Amino acid sequence: MTYGTESLSCPLWLNDLLLHHRDAYEPDYNGHLTDHLPMMLLAMHGLGADRETIELRHRRYIRRLDVVDEFETPKLARVEDGFGERRAYRALVRYFDDEIANSGVDDTLASHLPKIMSGWVRHAFHGTIRLAYGIRFSVESEVAAGLAYLASAGPDEDLARIGKGATQSDRFAWPPSIDIETSRFDDRYDEVLKANTFAVHTHVLAENERQVAEDVLALFNHTQGFFPLHMVTGTHALGICADAIEENVDGLMNAGISAAYLAIEAPMFVLSATPKPINMDFAHEVKVAFSCLDQARRLNSVRYEKASDIYGRPFA
Repeated sequence: MTYGTESLSCPLWLNDLLLHHRDAYEPDYNGHLTDHLPMMLLAMHGLGADRETIELRHRRYIRRLDVVDEFETPKLARVEDGFGERRAYRALVRYFDDEIANSGVDDTLASHLPKIMSGWVRHAFHGTIRLAYGIRFSVESEVAAGLAYLASAGPDEDLARIGKGATQSDRFAWPPSIDIETSRFDDRYDEVLKANTFAVHTHVLAENERQVAEDVLALFNHTQGFFPLHMVTGTHALGICADAIEENVDGLMNAGISAAYLAIEAPMFVLSATPKPINMDFAHEVKVAFSCLDQARRLNSVRYEKASDIYGRPFA
């Protein structure tokens, strides 16, 4: 599977649709589920879907979402006041909209992303993924939404510290499992960070991003699990975010993947696992298809190219 003639830019009609959608609907619904629609629509566009198909998917998906309440969005005196505050999402969107309008996307990312990128695993990578799609397709409203989502999830100083302490190695070391008592992903992730058993297993490799991304792909190929899928799309997203600010995040990436792996109970898998057709909801299938296609190009990865041929087949 290869890209069509369209570049990774966003047509005006889709840009307008995404802006309207962002301002009309909450980023989560039913209390804890994530609105995947912005990323889903951009992934469809990146895989070559036409306007009619994309707009039809939008109309069907929005029926499940929570509409934004009509009230005045407060203004933050300092962006740090919204860190780790889920209720501050709308105020953070307003803040980052203003920052982008005044300084542009590049300077806004350079100024703010390093402060919050350590929280890239929180909420099952969704803030990082949404931001990466905004960056990859040059959609300013989605860059602001992704930054706001990441900031409201909050930075993670413990993960940053573990990442900075990573040592050199020839291969990624998947940490042994630990007992976890909680059930929600974020609670399990916090429990893993408190246990801090994986720091000693956190290493940086020679071709770190490609090697780790291919290991994560093997995990998904073998398990075809919901969270391993997010580890594939999340790793792809962190790479895009790091590229945007020319930041070396190898240690942070590897620490986050280790923590997420423990949070999902360290499933057994084989590194040679190959892709096979999956049966998941459309939003997740299309995102993993786009991630595999994009990673094949970004990382010059034969393994991702093969995965793209399988996971992207329904969208070819």
